[in-house]
Amino acid sequence: MARARTFLLPLLALVAAAALRFFAIEPSHLGHLCDPAPWSGWCAARTALIMAFRFQEIGWAALLVGIVATFVRRAWLGQLALALGLAGLVLYSYEPAVIGALLGALVLLRPVPSSRPAQRDTPAAAGRPAGTPPAA
Repeated sequence: MARARTFLLPLLALVAAAALRFFAIEPSHLGHLCDPAPWSGWCAARTALIMAFRFQEIGWAALLVGIVATFVRRAWLGQLALALGLAGLVLYSYEPAVIGALLGALVLLRPVPSSRPAQRDTPAAAGRPAGTPPAA
């Protein structure tokens, strides 16, 4: 259950990006409504989002956060990288976004090494006298 909760934010970002793409960007009638004044009213948000596709800002942000998350190994950075990467994949920024999403997913799926040394199977640790072979 905890593993599924880890991927909730990236899934919500994927759904939001798909909704933006299919309901605000691709419909041609919305594009025609915004043609006369692309920077006025609600068209300004649509135009700003479309301008973000120009240099693939969402994908580059995903890649940058993914690289940082790989080195610092923080789960919230992995979630953010995966969320930005999935949004970038849907919103036309797939080249850098796929690497950022992959790095974020690797951070979330790889366990963080513990700082404690692993307990070895010693006779004292197993609760048997020294020199006694382990039970089969």
